[in-house]
Amino acid sequence: MIEKTKGEAMSGHCDLSIFHPEDPWTIGVELEVRLVDAKTMKPANRSPYLFEHLPDELRPHVHQELLQSMIEIVTPVCRSADEATDFVMHALHELTRIGEGEGIRLAALATHPFERKEDNRRFQDPRYEAFARELQIVLKNFLISGLHIHVAMPNEESALRAYNASINYLPLFLALSANSPFSLGEDTGLQSYRSKIFERLPRAGIPEYFSSYREYCSLMDQLYTTGTIQSAKDVWWDVRIHQGFGTVELRVCDAFYDRERLRLIALFYQALLHHVTQYPVGRVYSQISKQNKWNAVRHGLKGSFIHGDRVIPMRKMAHNLVEEIERSGSFEALGSANDIEALHALIDKQTIARKLRSIYKETGDFKKVIEEELIG
Repeated sequence: MIEKTKGEAMSGHCDLSIFHPEDPWTIGVELEVRLVDAKTMKPANRSPYLFEHLPDELRPHVHQELLQSMIEIVTPVCRSADEATDFVMHALHELTRIGEGEGIRLAALATHPFERKEDNRRFQDPRYEAFARELQIVLKNFLISGLHIHVAMPNEESALRAYNASINYLPLFLALSANSPFSLGEDTGLQSYRSKIFERLPRAGIPEYFSSYREYCSLMDQLYTTGTIQSAKDVWWDVRIHQGFGTVELRVCDAFYDRERLRLIALFYQALLHHVTQYPVGRVYSQISKQNKWNAVRHGLKGSFIHGDRVIPMRKMAHNLVEEIERSGSFEALGSANDIEALHALIDKQTIARKLRSIYKETGDFKKVIEEELIG
């Protein structure tokens, strides 16, 4: 999500001007995509070629990542999930056109089914080199791609409510996006192995609740003044308050290539945050959050969700949440009420991970699995 950065809450400063009281609920999407060789389907360390040939209109919106076999598409600030999704699709197809003549294909692989760390080259970047020295083998095996969704917040109180509530519902968005069943040439048995790889980082996974935005800033200040992080961007939680954009950023989702799924997940999250800022939800025990996330990692939408003293099927919990948001009027307020039926249909749909697993079961060929994820 690109916009002018208003500031970061660093060095004892908790800047409230980052928020958007006049223009809340805008949305931004960031999608990480892998580059593969058109013949072998192995990682292609060719992103420098794509960057060299980008049209001027896309240069601010296609970013370098850790690996040369990866790029990130970053939308401008958008008024709706439709607008953000259209931008991502346009960028993907333009990049596909650029790479076509060079045998470079784009694939929305949250994990590559058979790559090894030796197949990839890192960019020589001071920030990445510092991570490499600190994280060692953890970073060498950090071969994953994700989807991030930003929603602009009107003020710090709304941001904190949205952030805290997101912790409760992370598993639903993970289950809807699950797209990483394979790694290192084998079936992991999971729907989202990417999530488990990400959790190896020291500042990743499910974050803690905060009682105020100032308390949130206090933790960031402590991490900064102790030299643990260089900026708030070095905190990689499943959800965070972005202190440059004034957004709440959902980071738990796997990368995938499915226009309608992307559009619906984005508008679902946007409506959820609008809803919970008006109707706050209670906190849950950390262990319950971990268990619910594991259930999504392992079983996707076929998993279960602990809700109070009840255990509810993950799909049913997602349907219930959509209905609750609908009753509150948040979909209507955001102009997405006509998408509620499609959102219910998505929840009932098979996850991408299960589809990929079926392809491999039928063919025994990981290349066929990757072909399903190719863009264009």
